[in-house]
Amino acid sequence: MQARFEINGTYFLDPEYSVLAVQTGPGYLAYAVCDALGSKLGTLKWFSTEKSSLQELLSEIPEIQNPFQKKIIAFDFPAYTLLPAALNRGDNSALLHLAGGDPQDHILSEHVGNDISLNYSVPFTLLNQCIHHIPGASYWHLQKIRIAEAMQDGSGSVMDVNVIDHTFSVVVVSNGALLLAQHYTYRAPEDLLFYLLKIAEMHQLSQTEVQLNISGLVDADSQLYKMLYAYFLNIRLMNAGWMAETEQPCPPHYFTTLKQIALCELSPVH
Repeated sequence: MQARFEINGTYFLDPEYSVLAVQTGPGYLAYAVCDALGSKLGTLKWFSTEKSSLQELLSEIPEIQNPFQKKIIAFDFPAYTLLPAALNRGDNSALLHLAGGDPQDHILSEHVGNDISLNYSVPFTLLNQCIHHIPGASYWHLQKIRIAEAMQDGSGSVMDVNVIDHTFSVVVVSNGALLLAQHYTYRAPEDLLFYLLKIAEMHQLSQTEVQLNISGLVDADSQLYKMLYAYFLNIRLMNAGWMAETEQPCPPHYFTTLKQIALCELSPVH
């Protein structure tokens, strides 16, 4: 089975002291194995799921069968809602249906900190296959991990943007308070730029002051990145930061979210 992206590290990692981080969303499934501190990468693979069944992808990845110290699965599906925790009544199927969720999907709920309830849907087949092939794993939505990390910085305004093909998710935080967490689709770089400029305008975020963090499948020499660089003064590609003994075949910011997943239980996420 051919991976779209693949990194094979040269470090030996004892599975019993390693972390398996799995990330999956529309059209893709990726995983990384790293040490418990998230500094050394053992292996990383990213698959497109259009032509492969979930059962094939999960059952034929040999590393998944190892006895890891931690196994974490982050779902990156766009059907989710954020509510004040005090207003979460438990049955949010109607809200998730309005957000684009399939009524047949599983509905999961979790908290971000003490005040925010994140409710989301996961395709029925996917969740069942994950439970079967990766027993004992923790399940979170990727936005929970990204929101919690962005909110740890209590000063200034930050827009974290993660791009995967023609979709992107954005988390906006100002002075430690969450302003927005949303998924969008786009066709051209101008569309993504328009969304970010509109978000900055609606939340009164200065393009010369807000910190724009970019991760995901964006190249530094791409038209998209050049356009963003022309409109935002403070922009950077978020390096995943894995130690590497040799030059890696993919830019390190491609897989920043996998690194965040691997470390999420080491940070104050509730």
